[in-house]
Order: sequence, then C-alpha cells, then structure tokens
Amino acid sequence: MACREVWPGARVGRIPMDDITIIYITANEMPIEWIDFQLSYLKAAIGEKTPTICITRNSSFVFPFSEAKYVLDNNQKSYWNIYHQLLIGAKLAKTKYIATAEDDVLYTSEHFKEFRPKNDEVSYDRSRWSLFAWESNPIYCLRNRISNCSLIAPREYLIDALEEREKKWPNGFERDDLVGEVGRKMVENNLGVSRRNMVEWYSTNAIVQLNHINGTDDRQKTKWKKHGQIKAYDIPYWGKAKEIVNVYDNA
Repeated sequence: MACREVWPGARVGRIPMDDITIIYITANEMPIEWIDFQLSYLKAAIGEKTPTICITRNSSFVFPFSEAKYVLDNNQKSYWNIYHQLLIGAKLAKTKYIATAEDDVLYTSEHFKEFRPKNDEVSYDRSRWSLFAWESNPIYCLRNRISNCSLIAPREYLIDALEEREKKWPNGFERDDLVGEVGRKMVENNLGVSRRNMVEWYSTNAIVQLNHINGTDDRQKTKWKKHGQIKAYDIPYWGKAKEIVNVYDNA
C-alpha cells in the first residue's frame, strides 16, 4: 500500500491531545498583526498545554504556549531545510505523533483531533483551502495536492523517512524545487528514497493556507501557484476570503 483515502464518515471521532506534539515552523517574516491573528486560532485549536516545538529564526520570538520548546534555525531558507528542521523537531518530541503547524496557515481543532494515521503511514488533511494574498479580489480554492502544513504522522515513522533522506543526501538535494512531502511519490522517486505509505483524510472544519510573497520560494506567485477547480468567496467557519487576506495586507 502506498496511498489511501479516509473520508469523513470513517474518522475515529475527537481524540485527546495527549498523544501529539505540534511542530511550529516559522521563518519570522510574517507581519506581527498576522502572527497574532494566526496564533490566536492555533491556541484555540490545540489549547495552551499541548506539547509544542517552535522552530524559529528569531531567538527572541515568544511562542504563547506553556509547554513550548525552541529550536533556533540558522540555516539558509530552502525546502530542504524545512524537512531538516522538521527532523530536529521530531527527535525532540516525546509523543507518539507529531503534527506540523506553519505560520501562514489557520488551523481548526478538528484538524488536530479527528484523525490519527496507522503506525506505518503519514497523513495529510485534504480539507485545506488556499488563498493568494496578491489577488485584488481573493477567493478560496481547493488545490489537488497534499501539503506539509497539514501533516500528522507517527513520530518514529517520520524520523525514519527523514533520516533516510539525509543519509542519502548529506549535503542536501541538488535541486531544491524537487524536495517535498514525505509519502509523495514524485518526491521520493526524485530523491531515490523508500516509498512511504500515505493516507489522505478530510476534517470536518477545513484549515486555510495563505500563499504570499514571504514564502520559501519567491517563484510561487509568477510560476506555479494556481487556483484549484473548486472556488468560493465565503466558507463555513472562516467567512469571507477577503477578510482574511485583509489581515495580512493591512498589517
């Protein structure tokens, strides 16, 4: 088995948060008003005492969670480095599972509490709306791909996958644009590493990913960030797309 799907009717229900550590990844480039806005939703989603590991480029950055640990990232910004830092965070965690949280994504409690993958698979929440901050009349869209920002994985299985990458490419992969998610067939074929099992699932309340000019790859606006086929101006829980983009634009 390489990939399977779990639709809403097959979820296991709400899960206590004592089995998971949140690995928060930030490049510390988002406006402060957006940071406060985004972290307020993350805190509502996971509570203040869920174990968290904050991977930050700013040694004075204060992460508002009582159980937080910090990792200072001094490496050059790249996709390879994101997964290198994720490996560091996963090794620091003590829980059975880890979940990523990125600073440009708005999270719901359902995303963290409705599903856990098997011990030999990583999972991605496909209930993920995208927004493009550079649009004058922004809309939500559903893009047909997985994203590391929605990863929930067994810690040991993820560590094994990321360690294999680094053993194969100790100085990083030669083409950073071909680096990507664990369990994604094209990525693992490009890297020449083992294919990892992956499950795609769907939370009842979607998360929202903001695409913006502060992203890891500055080509995303002009080259490869495109709308998905399903679009909306207004969605349940989050409201109007323009109101979310305005938080970023007006910061």
